[in-house]
Amino acid sequence: LLLSTHQLAVEVLRYVDHAYQPVERSDRLCRFCKAEVETPEHALITCKSSDALVQLRTIFLSRLFQDAPHLQAIMVESSDTEFLKAMIYPRQTIALVAKFAHEVLQIFYAVPVYRLRA
Repeated sequence: LLLSTHQLAVEVLRYVDHAYQPVERSDRLCRFCKAEVETPEHALITCKSSDALVQLRTIFLSRLFQDAPHLQAIMVESSDTEFLKAMIYPRQTIALVAKFAHEVLQIFYAVPVYRLRA
């Protein structure tokens, strides 16, 4: 996920597709909110336009902060990118974060990538 091996809009819309030209980064919008660039950070941490995603994230964060309480302050004080990096740093959170990332991607992949109409 952190190394761009995902099918989020920020990556898949950067390349020429059979029927499409590359899309400017600022136009690679989230398939749910259609307001922010669909990045891993947006998908995992900030998008609130899918009830399933919000519910999954709420449960995940509760468990994450139980296992690694210091991450709560990092979430509040840091950028989404820094928080994402901090989540995977403690050995005890790696499996939890991996499972969460997989489940988030399944929610995203169930909906087609959003493309702005020209």
